[in-house]
Amino acid sequence: MLILNTIAILVQIAYIVFMTLLSMNILRYFTGSVQKMAVIAPSIFVNHGGGPLPLLGDEEHAGLTIFLRDEVKKHVNFKSIKAIVLVTAHWEESVVTISSGKHHDLYFDYYGFPKESYTYKYDAPGDPTLANDIHERLKKAGIKSVLDDKRGWDHGVFVPMILINPSADIPIVQISVLENQDPQEHYKLGQVLYDLRKEGVAIIGSGMSYHNMREFRYGRYKAEVVNKEFDDFLFKTCTAEDDKRRDGLLKWREQPGATDAHPIRAAEHFMPLIVIAGAGGKSGGERIFNWDMAGTFRLSGFIWKGE
Repeated sequence: MLILNTIAILVQIAYIVFMTLLSMNILRYFTGSVQKMAVIAPSIFVNHGGGPLPLLGDEEHAGLTIFLRDEVKKHVNFKSIKAIVLVTAHWEESVVTISSGKHHDLYFDYYGFPKESYTYKYDAPGDPTLANDIHERLKKAGIKSVLDDKRGWDHGVFVPMILINPSADIPIVQISVLENQDPQEHYKLGQVLYDLRKEGVAIIGSGMSYHNMREFRYGRYKAEVVNKEFDDFLFKTCTAEDDKRRDGLLKWREQPGATDAHPIRAAEHFMPLIVIAGAGGKSGGERIFNWDMAGTFRLSGFIWKGE
């Protein structure tokens, strides 16, 4: 009888140990899955506005300033971001060019603004290791690129980043767009950058979803949105899954209102959006900004969070 009781107790103990280990493995599995998912950094497109105006309290930029300063952080956990790759509309080159210095001064590539506009500082570090990694990835993908450790960060970088992450504690690698403005090449660039998101690197595109300088100067306050049709196209396309998104953006120039939104040979502000969409992965994006500048020009921003 004693032997039977002892065996029963041992069986119970073995069962308890087995169930405990099983529970721990299950918990570890799901915890690991959650951690793996949490590592994926976003791909996000933001509008940076006109020169330093979002930083100067310009009334026409109020909605944009609020978004960059207060709303972006609701969509991006910057504490989990290891680095930022920032594709800027204000750097056009014949081949993809990558900032590779440990530190980059600011490049004030605008003129005619108040003195304080030329005294801004943004001392986030560069990341030469990441820059070289990107260079190698592009080479393997058949995309020609060069490194540049001299050029400063233009206002497509520092204006939104001063508002988005004023602590300047996340390394940044700035990347140019291509002066050929070829949508296929820009989308492919984004597809290469996509894998970096799995390593905790956020991909940010800084441009404008509408950018017609003549209209900005002479066409404000029309009491109607002049680019609604094109903005509707962007919403439909950017929130679509990968293949439909790619097909739509490769044919963006054929869409109604495209040339009014981005005149011929002047679509540099649209190229970062194509790159960011290419880095979006399979899932559709989410529109996180939709605002009418001067009640006339509708601007949209998008984010891709999933794989």
